[in-house]
Amino acid sequence: MLITSVVTSYVLIDKENQLTEHVLAGHLVALLISFRIIWGFLGVKCSGHEDLLRKIPQVPMYFKNYFNKNRGSYMGHNPASALYVLSIMSLLILVTLSGSLLYGIQENSGIFAGLNENYSDWMLLIESFHKISTTVLLVFILSHVTGVILNLIFNGSDVILGMINGKRRGTDFDVVLTIQQHIFGVVWIVSALSLATYFYYNPDNILTEDKSIEIDFRRESYETSSGCGSCHMVYPAYLLPKQSWNEMMDNLENHFGKDASRPEEEAQLIREYLMNNAAEHSTKEAAVKILDRLGEKTPAAITETNYWREKHKDITKEQFEADYGIKSDCRTCHKTIRDGLIQDKDIKFKY
Repeated sequence: MLITSVVTSYVLIDKENQLTEHVLAGHLVALLISFRIIWGFLGVKCSGHEDLLRKIPQVPMYFKNYFNKNRGSYMGHNPASALYVLSIMSLLILVTLSGSLLYGIQENSGIFAGLNENYSDWMLLIESFHKISTTVLLVFILSHVTGVILNLIFNGSDVILGMINGKRRGTDFDVVLTIQQHIFGVVWIVSALSLATYFYYNPDNILTEDKSIEIDFRRESYETSSGCGSCHMVYPAYLLPKQSWNEMMDNLENHFGKDASRPEEEAQLIREYLMNNAAEHSTKEAAVKILDRLGEKTPAAITETNYWREKHKDITKEQFEADYGIKSDCRTCHKTIRDGLIQDKDIKFKY
């Protein structure tokens, strides 16, 4: 179940419109690893944290004698696999915790959504940490699989079968569980399956709840809503920095080839609204990343920002024209942008 959950979460990592499923798989990983950590304190022979820690000092000698017959025989985990188990548990904790924090800060969703307002400056750092820890996790997983295969080839080990039935050939050694340990094991399995079933039928729950607030453009700035909205959709002000909005308002008489001039008082109110709600004043993911990737040039349009180009680089000009219309019409895929929201989970690709 842990392998399935980790693989599922990883497969969905780049599918932004399936972010909810990615997060739910991550929470399932967190539950499973939490039970494994508790299991290590229940006195189960060979699976306890104490047994694993006791073997760590033997790791250098184990690898030194790896291809020798004198490397010794171990009940349960050998020193290398003991180190792996402790490392993989630590990595899974780091990956799931950083993922939950990132989901809260970046998407303003889930149990850590309250951190978005005050900790958006940490967004890029936590995102990098989450990606790095995930990469390290994958390296550990691949090294473990490689080790199992090598052990099978060179030693004819029955370790894979032993993972399934708990038995090892050529030994009378066995692990007998107490009734309490049996009960905990059943609770572990039932809890994981129940949570997976609940997630499948109820993907929108407290762990994925979106706390983002819709923007009522007409109420916040009637002038912006009526003035800009008379020709095109009203774009959320956080999608451009102050300098871009300022230059745009200075050149309304040549607004992308059209005269969009407004009465002076109305234009001033629009300018103030755009400046007060520009990317510099937002904690949303798009705003933070637009500023981070801004570069030296001041973008004249949202589609000219480095971040926009990066996110849409896989869509060719021909695809845009055939499937999406014009680049500036975000409504084709971002169905909630009319309400000022650009959430990953709400992206609806047109095929």
